[in-house]
Amino acid sequence: MSEESLVMKQRHTLSHVLAAAVKRIYAGTTTLQFGVGPAIDNGFYYDIDFGGVKVSDEDLKKIEKEMRKIIAQNLPLAYSEKSREDALAWAEKNDQKYKTELINDLPEDETISFYTLGEEFEDLCKGPHVESTGKVGAFKLDKVAGAYWRGDEKREMLTRIYGLAFEKQEELDEYVKKQEEAKARDHRKLGKELDLFCFSDLVGSGLPMFTPRGTILRDILNDFSQSYRIKAGYQKVCIPHIALVDLYKTSGHYEKFPEMLQFVSQESGDHLALKPVNCPHHSQIFASQPRSYKELPIKYLETTMVYRDERKGELGGLSRVRSITQDDSHVFCTEDQVGQIFGELIAAAQDLYGRIDMKLKLRLSFRDDGDGYTGTPEMWQKAESAIQAMADEHKIEYFIGIGEAAMYGPKMDFMATDALGREWQVATVQLDYATPTRFGLEYVDADGSKKTPIMIHCALLGAIERFMSVLIEHTAGWFPFWMAPEQVRIVTINDSVADYAAKIREILDKTEINEPLEHRAIRYTVDDRNESLGKKIREATKMKIPCVLIVGPKDVEAGEVSVRLRDSEEKVKLEKLAEYLQNL
Repeated sequence: MSEESLVMKQRHTLSHVLAAAVKRIYAGTTTLQFGVGPAIDNGFYYDIDFGGVKVSDEDLKKIEKEMRKIIAQNLPLAYSEKSREDALAWAEKNDQKYKTELINDLPEDETISFYTLGEEFEDLCKGPHVESTGKVGAFKLDKVAGAYWRGDEKREMLTRIYGLAFEKQEELDEYVKKQEEAKARDHRKLGKELDLFCFSDLVGSGLPMFTPRGTILRDILNDFSQSYRIKAGYQKVCIPHIALVDLYKTSGHYEKFPEMLQFVSQESGDHLALKPVNCPHHSQIFASQPRSYKELPIKYLETTMVYRDERKGELGGLSRVRSITQDDSHVFCTEDQVGQIFGELIAAAQDLYGRIDMKLKLRLSFRDDGDGYTGTPEMWQKAESAIQAMADEHKIEYFIGIGEAAMYGPKMDFMATDALGREWQVATVQLDYATPTRFGLEYVDADGSKKTPIMIHCALLGAIERFMSVLIEHTAGWFPFWMAPEQVRIVTINDSVADYAAKIREILDKTEINEPLEHRAIRYTVDDRNESLGKKIREATKMKIPCVLIVGPKDVEAGEVSVRLRDSEEKVKLEKLAEYLQNL
């Protein structure tokens, strides 16, 4: 048996307790077919075929109650082994077709082991477990979901019951508290409440549409990201959203992703594809004219959509979509320029994420021994060594992720930690020796010889949609003042202050916010409806407007404005209002 931590043994044991409780409750009413029940991060689950009986979250209470009865009995878990013949006979006797399939798929020389929970439940299992049910720690059933048998959407749909489990009750309570906070911060919920984006069944799954407010946020984020590269000499380019399939055959993408959407032009007969990446197009801009070493590095940037098909079950809000907007950039450079380019991009990522209060560390994403990569082993070894050396040079905490590389080269993936302690992959910088070689890209060196440039790929936000999902949940929708779609709302108490409100508008129209983006006019609205002040303030708070200016007769008389922020209130003189807002 493999060595595992105590909590993982507890979680694994709880999956068996769950199955035993289900058997107690449902065995007399339906035929139960048990799938698999592993321990997972934060808990456990069991996949069960309930034979047509529908089980929902409402049933969890009675299942959990039965589990606690079994735990109170402190039943032992006994290990045993069976021959393949006896194991198959066991599965047939108990009418367990999924277990039969698992047994048949086991290697011929593998020991077939079982665990028996008291006299309640015997299961095909490698273990390990705690000695008895009285040692399972703290747990709570969490939710019910559907799960295809063995992850194959062409197979049976089973009912998956999830549970949470920790060694101590305090740990469980803390996790549940964070989980509730995560639900409150869910970007799908907040995106609707804050009127940022929407979906339509007629448009299709995974194809978000952004409202005026959401588009403002997208544009601000993109301008902020690309501003770093514009300052570093990157130039904007623009490419079409389709290309001949031959482009992706040359780049290697078609070979790796043959499921890429393609269609045939009725007019020309050309085989075309919606672009899943931008780098092959950008390589052809580089190749469009002779290049000299004096021009390098050549730096292109473009914010544009790419399109990738995803299974419907894997789509979720903005976290995983089919239309992906990238704040993309590509650099063509010499080997001795790589360090400078990486240094610029690393500094940009650190500053960008620092401004939204997210800590960064690096995952150095290297290749594994698989075949789905382009380029020679020598290219890969050289590129991986270069990336690791740059991470060491910049003294950034990192870990190595084997098998996480792009198909054409290793990369630095920036991992950001949000307000709930969750880690997300965000920015990426990738080193590519293979693509320029595949496309035959060249420049003329100082000695007149032809050389192949090195290509560097970078997206500081990554996918803007996914970044927005992380940002919304990180901030709980309370965006920093400089990026809020609506920064200020003027709320009038009654019509008698209309002229004074107009003076405030004149000040706002002339006030610019210069950090971190220059020359940005303040985005504001005026709520002068004939509604109660309380209702107007509640609605502004619900929309998470960072600054609400309340204007009443007393404010007019005093020549000031009542300022309401998220967590404070104060009075500001009218002549000081512009300066005050610039310092938020």
